[in-house]
Amino acid sequence: MRARLYAAVRCLLADKSLEGAPDSVRLAAVVLLAKAPARSAVLRLRAGEMGRWLGFSESYVDHKVLPAMREAGVVETDALTDESGRVTGLEWKFLPLLAARESGDPMHPLALVRKDLATLLRFCEALFAPGWAPIDGPVTPPGLLAARRGRGAATDRLALLLLALQTRPDGRVRLVGGSVKESRGRADATVAKALGCSVSGGGKVVDRLERLQLVEVVRGTTETGQYGKGRLVVPAVASAFGRGGAPLVVVEDVVEEPQEAAACPSCAHGSVHGEDGAAGEVLVLSGEGWQQESFDDVEPEDFQRPAAAPGDLEGASEPEEPLTSGEEAPGAEPEPGLVERPAGAPLHADHAPGVSLSGSLSLSGGFSGGADPGCGDLPERAGTREDGPDHTCAAAAGRGLGGPLRGEQQQEADGESGRSVELGSVKGSAKPSGTLVFVRPAALPAGLESVLAPVRVVWERILRPAARRHVTAAVRVQLGALRGIVGPQDAEQALAERLERRLDQQMGRPVTDPVGWILGRGLVQRAWCWSQLCDEGRRMDTGADCPSCQVLIGDRRGLRARIAAETARELAGAAPQVLQAEMEKRLNAAVTYEAAAQAVRRERAVAEQQARAQVVEQRRAEYAAAERERLARPCDDCGIPDAAGRCLLCTERRAVDRALAEAVDFAVMARADLADQGAVAEATKRCTADTRALLEQHLDRLRADGADEGGLLLAARETADKIRDRRRESLNVRLMRSTEAEAEADKAYDAKMRAAHRFPNREMAEAAAERVADEALLRAVEFLFADRARQLRIARGEQPARPVATDWSSRCAELADQELPEDPAERSGSRVLEAVSAA
Repeated sequence: MRARLYAAVRCLLADKSLEGAPDSVRLAAVVLLAKAPARSAVLRLRAGEMGRWLGFSESYVDHKVLPAMREAGVVETDALTDESGRVTGLEWKFLPLLAARESGDPMHPLALVRKDLATLLRFCEALFAPGWAPIDGPVTPPGLLAARRGRGAATDRLALLLLALQTRPDGRVRLVGGSVKESRGRADATVAKALGCSVSGGGKVVDRLERLQLVEVVRGTTETGQYGKGRLVVPAVASAFGRGGAPLVVVEDVVEEPQEAAACPSCAHGSVHGEDGAAGEVLVLSGEGWQQESFDDVEPEDFQRPAAAPGDLEGASEPEEPLTSGEEAPGAEPEPGLVERPAGAPLHADHAPGVSLSGSLSLSGGFSGGADPGCGDLPERAGTREDGPDHTCAAAAGRGLGGPLRGEQQQEADGESGRSVELGSVKGSAKPSGTLVFVRPAALPAGLESVLAPVRVVWERILRPAARRHVTAAVRVQLGALRGIVGPQDAEQALAERLERRLDQQMGRPVTDPVGWILGRGLVQRAWCWSQLCDEGRRMDTGADCPSCQVLIGDRRGLRARIAAETARELAGAAPQVLQAEMEKRLNAAVTYEAAAQAVRRERAVAEQQARAQVVEQRRAEYAAAERERLARPCDDCGIPDAAGRCLLCTERRAVDRALAEAVDFAVMARADLADQGAVAEATKRCTADTRALLEQHLDRLRADGADEGGLLLAARETADKIRDRRRESLNVRLMRSTEAEAEADKAYDAKMRAAHRFPNREMAEAAAERVADEALLRAVEFLFADRARQLRIARGEQPARPVATDWSSRCAELADQELPEDPAERSGSRVLEAVSAA
């Protein structure tokens, strides 16, 4: 969690509004972030209280800090008054936090949740809180820098906060790399980089914090006597993690630890087990049947370091005479016998320590790996603090394990309930009961290996088979959606790149809920524009920048450039700070107006969509009502209720009558003179009687076989269809043999044969001509059939005669004499002109 808090603080200090701001303004912004509510960016705080946090007076905050923060656009403040009108405090609106929350990006460094803000507040309280002692509330002790006030107090507070947030559990701060200016230490460069100041200024801050015993700058020594790798330690953080210990005392070339009891002779690192340890038992390794060879066996004695000397990987201890806690001053002379390595020289890699041959081992049972009873620690450098819940708990009880400087949520301990904490009595130190079961990580689903390979570590944490099946189904659904967008070839690669990008956005933070993370973050497409191919500003098919997003970015840049030009033109000669503040104000107003306009457009679109939905629902309801009414209608022929206007039997009867009527029409068109209405009527009557008689003969045979009414209707319809089809075929044959049809086919044949030279031979030309003639014959038959049907309807009086065609000249003259309809737009325009004239 400390890494997340450090990222939030660094993001806040890197904000454009805080560039070049004094450290008091930057620290005030950090205090506002720590004290901000979880669901708002507005908090109430008196100027005097802010001064106590910063180490300055209330007047300094009113005249220096507040104006600078307002001018930089960090805060907006409103005075709080009581009923009498007296000012009781200020209402601070923290603009960077408000912008981060309004952006909606959960990965923004300033998008801290409630527990993060509470942890940051406790962290700041432990470092530089002024302290409170309310009458009816818990007492908050002052922080480490509470007494530091005046010039440089804000800088010291900010430096200690940044160092503590990036300190490791052992209290050491990761120093910057590269070359450092001579006469300056690497700790000075580290603090300078954190504060964004010069190395000289960082050295002054380190000196002040060192004098206050809040940091320790320790420089070790190498085997050859040169100054080795330095360390910057924050003891308070090390104490919070239970890593603090007694300092080592340097006596010439041998480093000894303060001993309170005899050391265990069986342990190479000299662990203390009791007062009755046999410190004098020795066993020479050579000459007793076992020889351990090492590089030290062939080295001269004067090159071997003492057994108690620290290794290259260990930190050098502090010298005893004289006793100092920091680096040597720039002008100080080095100790005799030590050759100082230049500060700008590149660091050399440290080596592991050699095996010491001084001292002996008491074997119990004849085994080389045996140890004396009571030796519980592992060998030094092989796993210190690995086998000791007792040691950890003792350190926790004695050094404040679980304090706010751990940068995590507070854990309840036995000491908080009033009971004394003894060795190994911290809650949670007991070993869990039961048998440890090691579960084999689940393999990636078949067919999705390349897709889920970037998040294999997250997938292997899903233990339940049902959850894995659910996630697999969701991945396949998203993969199918991507196939429809980018194609089946690039879908798997696009989804794998999305999952890898989402995992990189965690910035090392562990995934606590693998199923929820994959479903809610990993698989979800984040389109920053209206394009379906956009995913976080990049096209999923090509991987290039999304052009739609670039258009939006260009629009925003254009808006900013236009407002900057207008501001510079209207406020010519104003100070840059005034121009910047006015430009930001106008830009904020323009963005707010555009957001309001977009909200209005969205509301209008939603209203239109709801209106369309209501119309659709209304029409569906009307259609459903009409359909219910139609289904409830009785049969028009027989009167059966709920027959939708016609029952099945009556429908079949009408189909039989329609097929018989068409069969009669075909017979009349083939045999009668269609120009004579009397002949047409007589032929229709005779054909109808003959067709009915033919149908009845077929039905009589079925009645004799015992068919029911439904079967008779179905048979009657089948027979009527056959009679109609035969007569239509007979009519087509008659029309094909007509003079008109044959003439049309002959013309088409002759026209094709005139182009016979285009074919390779005459046979192919004749075949093509035959096909064209057949097509022309069919077209002629269809035309003659339509003409005979029209003549039949005219003879029966069912269709009026076709009007006499007129020439286009007379028709156009008639249309020109007609008046054109008045245009509605011209009518409305004339009304506007009349209204203006009247006014």
